[in-house]
Amino acid sequence: MTSINESAALGLVREDESLERETRRASRRSARYSAGLTTFATSLAFFLTGMDTMIVNVALPTITADLGGNMALQQWMIDGYTLLFASLLLLAGSLSDKFGAKRMFFFGTALFGAASLLSTFAWTMLVLIVGRCLMGVPSLILPASMALINEANPDPRRRAFALGLWGAGSASASAFGPLFGGLLTPIHWSLIFAVNVPFCLIVLALAPKVAPSPTRAISFDWLGQTLALIGLTSLVAGVIEIGSLGISSPVTLALLSVGVAALVLFVIAQAKVGHPMVPLNLFRNDGMRISLIVGFIMIFNWFGMVFISTLFLQSEQGMSPFAAGLVFIPSAVVMVVTNVFSGQVINSMGTRFTVSIGLIAMAVGFLAAVLVPAPMPAWVIAVALSVVGLGGALVTPALSGLVLVSVEQKQAGIASAVFNTFRQVGGAIGVAVFGVVATFTPSLDGSLRAVFIAAALLLICAFAYARLRWTER
Repeated sequence: MTSINESAALGLVREDESLERETRRASRRSARYSAGLTTFATSLAFFLTGMDTMIVNVALPTITADLGGNMALQQWMIDGYTLLFASLLLLAGSLSDKFGAKRMFFFGTALFGAASLLSTFAWTMLVLIVGRCLMGVPSLILPASMALINEANPDPRRRAFALGLWGAGSASASAFGPLFGGLLTPIHWSLIFAVNVPFCLIVLALAPKVAPSPTRAISFDWLGQTLALIGLTSLVAGVIEIGSLGISSPVTLALLSVGVAALVLFVIAQAKVGHPMVPLNLFRNDGMRISLIVGFIMIFNWFGMVFISTLFLQSEQGMSPFAAGLVFIPSAVVMVVTNVFSGQVINSMGTRFTVSIGLIAMAVGFLAAVLVPAPMPAWVIAVALSVVGLGGALVTPALSGLVLVSVEQKQAGIASAVFNTFRQVGGAIGVAVFGVVATFTPSLDGSLRAVFIAAALLLICAFAYARLRWTER
């Protein structure tokens, strides 16, 4: 009888252990499923925000013919999105940490969809500009998406792979933006905004499947938020106005002065307030500093190079906007594929190696194109951009991962916002600076070569800085 009882008890123990193992396996499957959906949702949203910066350029002549508007209004239809997007990133990161990355991500997606709908039915140029500016308000999406990936993928290897897919979302926007613009504009220009709405609905439908995000009960830094908003808005607006009014214009100088002064006061305030929006200890970490400086230089080069290349292809080579956009397709394909596999490179070779080899590839891509006799053929630009895109697709996920591992998880939102703010401001400044270069060179071919050489030199400096700081760590 005792033997029977012992056997029964042993059977129950084994059954409990088997049930526990099955529960753990089910929990892991559920976590992987949720993480996969999170990566898909964040990548799709990142694709939308990236595509919107590319798609409008193709449709601008058609929109102007339909709604009217002078050159200043046309510029603000393009730049209004960039201005609000860059200026609100720090606020978005702070809100992401305070109220939870998931809540802010899906709230930002809903706002983006609503603003796209307003732009779709815009009846005047002024209404369209308002809609475009409102489309920049959901900068909530960007830092929240990085924080969500960090939360859903605690394992570094899975996180690296997820960040690669997330980066592929942005990279593919470079290809689909001009293509969608070229295909939809002949039907009606409003479709370039309407196309965002179904994508936003797909992202919002995934909300119940994404795990909740932690929140932080922190005081809201009103002084810091106000100074950051004034500083970034004025600085980016001043940089934008360099292209239309010139750097010596009183308006440009006033905007740049206000921007710099406000940002200096912002740094002073962050050192004194009890609960700063951007804790200054973020910048004491070598990994964070490497990510900010290298990220700034990369996007500075890329945005400026795309601007000059597009100008050269249309004005000097006589290509249509759509045909010029097709030149960027090979680089976009290379970036998408490389982003997908970048996680494997990071996991096997390490972040330091990946960043180093990526920066070298970008510099080689720029320098090799300069060796071709003038005028530079379109195919050479396409090949050069593909090599540069390959390097950038290796570096960007590696830097994003470096940001996330350099700070505590509770600061992931604001750290991501600081990283992306540096990138957005770098892009705006790159367009302005390289635009000035174009005005002082005798030909656009000369401008293109000067820009490529300058970009390569900056990348070499970024490589040297990163290697130096990593050596000291």
